[in-house]
Amino acid sequence: MVVTYNPLTAAKQRYAFEKKMLRLQDTLFEFQSRVNRQAPYWRKQSVVLKRYMDICSELHIPSDLYKVEFYVTDKRLRMNFRKNHYRIGRYIDRFGKNIIITNITDWSTDEIVQASLDRWTVEDAFRLTKDESQVALRPVRHWTDSKIRCHIFTCIAALALLRIIELRLRKAGVNMTAKAAMRHMGNLHSCLLWLPGKRKAVRMLEEPDEAQADIMRAFGWKIAGVE
Repeated sequence: MVVTYNPLTAAKQRYAFEKKMLRLQDTLFEFQSRVNRQAPYWRKQSVVLKRYMDICSELHIPSDLYKVEFYVTDKRLRMNFRKNHYRIGRYIDRFGKNIIITNITDWSTDEIVQASLDRWTVEDAFRLTKDESQVALRPVRHWTDSKIRCHIFTCIAALALLRIIELRLRKAGVNMTAKAAMRHMGNLHSCLLWLPGKRKAVRMLEEPDEAQADIMRAFGWKIAGVE
């Protein structure tokens, strides 16, 4: 077992967490106002707690970071809430930390950590499957098994091609992801030119920017005026 800590990751997680806590606090103030003024559908403790659990689930944070309390005055339900500073502190202590468990005992700590860091390729591929401009595994707009298999095969082939693009770029010394390369090349336009004395129009690319030129050179293109 190896435990790692990254201060930069911890700072990013702390920033995101504070934004979520502010949103949860605003929601709780709204809940409190509705409960205390006996708004319709806000008069049962179980209903309010269910809504509180739902907002915590939506924000992907534990529900015990706030203590939500109910009491009855003049036969009316009342609500209070306060921060659970102990639980918040324990939750923040986990930021930036990663626990790596492996059964490979002959690797050094550095090798184990590096292997864990290399998982970004898998995570990146998973994100691409949800990107509508890249692989878009879902939604599956098919009904029959054969067409669903064909759709999934096409998505896997697209992932493989994107990985080939990254390998070609890396071989050419271009440090860029396939997604970034696709975004750059998507902004490279072409036009039809009708040159004097020609019977047919000629399609030409506009002048590429520096990033686009690097990508094109990685795939064997020559840029006029540069090479």
